[in-house]
Amino acid sequence: MDVNYWNDLANNFSDDVFEVTERDQGGVIRKTAKRLGGKGKRAIDFGCGAGASTRAVAPFFDRVIGVDFSEQLLAVAREKTNANNIDYRRADLAGKTPPSFRCDVAFCFNVLLSPDESLRRAIAASVVKSIRRNGACVFIVPSLESELRSYQIALDCQTRDGFDRAKAARELDASARRDVMSLSQGIVNLGGAPTKHFLRDELAELLASCGLKDITLSRVHYPWDAVLDDTPHHMPHSLPWDWMAVGKKT
Repeated sequence: MDVNYWNDLANNFSDDVFEVTERDQGGVIRKTAKRLGGKGKRAIDFGCGAGASTRAVAPFFDRVIGVDFSEQLLAVAREKTNANNIDYRRADLAGKTPPSFRCDVAFCFNVLLSPDESLRRAIAASVVKSIRRNGACVFIVPSLESELRSYQIALDCQTRDGFDRAKAARELDASARRDVMSLSQGIVNLGGAPTKHFLRDELAELLASCGLKDITLSRVHYPWDAVLDDTPHHMPHSLPWDWMAVGKKT
């Protein structure tokens, strides 16, 4: 991971980076934090960025630590934070010496994005290691199913708007060939960055291999304008989504 890349994003992080906690249409993240939180409980938000996710879960815990490896992002997070139960610390989850934090609940939102499988596994293992026995871990990752579904939705919408279906399909297929860099590995080009997207079962298997049990998966929906620059007129009621996995360490 390139720390300079993330440092450079710090000043405009909220504009340039998708903040899932701010676009969560069903309030799933806060509901999950409330269910897992409680008096005396401590949480860590791994890969906290500018702190939006840390601030979202903080009301449900006695103490929350936001962790990131970019000092510039941590500086922005501290500037935006007023809550007195939040601290921010620097750590590199993929470093040679993983951080030794301990908590009751660990959050890790859209951090497992690298196209490098070994790097993703190392980060996931570090997060799981931080949880005390019987603690919980919450991961959110981009959904490959949602990414592929968006092409089908776009095709249906363009057809309803009067475009020739075969021509629209050819144009969308060409777009998919440019954007989906590796279908077998789930790597998608997002704003010029190769970004890992997960299948549902793939995510569950990764986290189980890192030591989580009783894993449940659900969708965190967000608006279509986060996916499509020009939203068609005939959008379905169903929304795009990220996967959220919640597991227990026993």
